[in-house]
Amino acid sequence: MRIVDRQPALTDSVDPARRLRLVAGIGLGLLFLTGPVADLGHSTLGTARIAVVGVLLAAFVFTYSRCMRPGHGVLRSTPAGMLVALTLLLALAIGIRAVGAPSSFDLLFVFFVAAAGMRLTARAALVVIVATAGGLGIEAAVVGESSSAYAAKALAVLAIGCMMLAFARQIRINAELHSARGEIRRLAASEERLRIARDLHDLLGHSLSVINLKSELAAKLVEQDPARAAAELADVQTVGRQALAEVREAVQGYRQLALDDALAGARTALSAAGIAYELEGPVPDLPPDVEEMFAWTVREGTTNVVRHSGAYRCAVRIRDGGGRAIVEVEDDGRAPERAAAAGSGLAGLTERAERLHGRLEAGAAPGGGFRLRVVVPVVT
Repeated sequence: MRIVDRQPALTDSVDPARRLRLVAGIGLGLLFLTGPVADLGHSTLGTARIAVVGVLLAAFVFTYSRCMRPGHGVLRSTPAGMLVALTLLLALAIGIRAVGAPSSFDLLFVFFVAAAGMRLTARAALVVIVATAGGLGIEAAVVGESSSAYAAKALAVLAIGCMMLAFARQIRINAELHSARGEIRRLAASEERLRIARDLHDLLGHSLSVINLKSELAAKLVEQDPARAAAELADVQTVGRQALAEVREAVQGYRQLALDDALAGARTALSAAGIAYELEGPVPDLPPDVEEMFAWTVREGTTNVVRHSGAYRCAVRIRDGGGRAIVEVEDDGRAPERAAAAGSGLAGLTERAERLHGRLEAGAAPGGGFRLRVVVPVVT
């Protein structure tokens, strides 16, 4: 016989209001024992037998409560402990009837199948429920009860047992749903952290490179050409303010990088580094998500050219046709190990491309140098 682990649905981790409702439900169910207790008081059993029945009944109520009540306990610490508790319930119910308690105490078997329905697997619980109903039939035959009395007891056992089995299944489904929602929230938070980290890298990597280059240039020109040095420092302030605004927008989740802005930023960054910039051909109209993807590609690609290439020339190409759009950032600098040097930037671009069912290629260009290429399908 297998025990199903439904503990997560009925532990102390549930909210207090729900725990109170569950405890109240168990208490209301136990009120049905007032009838058998009243019958015991009016029975012809001797004082000793009544005392024995009382003790056994108290043990039954305690065990049943520990089986059903929310929270942990000795009888619920392991599946084996629960199996012992259910076995004890059945033994106590049989013992109470064997001592000579009135037939109304057959109600205890209803409590037993209720606990079994809550704590056993569906198959094991059905076996126990049917077997209990059959056992009551054997008892009815031995004591000479009428068929109508047996039918009422058997139907009660079957109905309550199956109802508790369905109730337990619903509790388990709700617990799994609650757990799944928690996991979804956790994954969403993790994805958001990755998005912010990726965006901050893309934003600050470019802006800080420009600030660094212009600051170095201003430091060299401060004595030779103070006016130009002042102009470069003014550009540093402008880039810094723009970076701050973009970071704030990225954190708030409202930012969408425009391709025109990325191309203008690429021109500024490459010019500051003394690298010739070429934009080959007109920029085609693209869907918003593709345009933003290409904007990030241009920004990341030109930032890597400034940082790692040692190039003299950088060309940007954007094409659209044949059901796909292509952006390329190609330079004439050092190609070996450039993809590894780019680090998390290319990893972020790869994630963005995959979201649009595209692909990223980064490596040596056919004519020498390094080429970053992103291909994204476009639905026309």
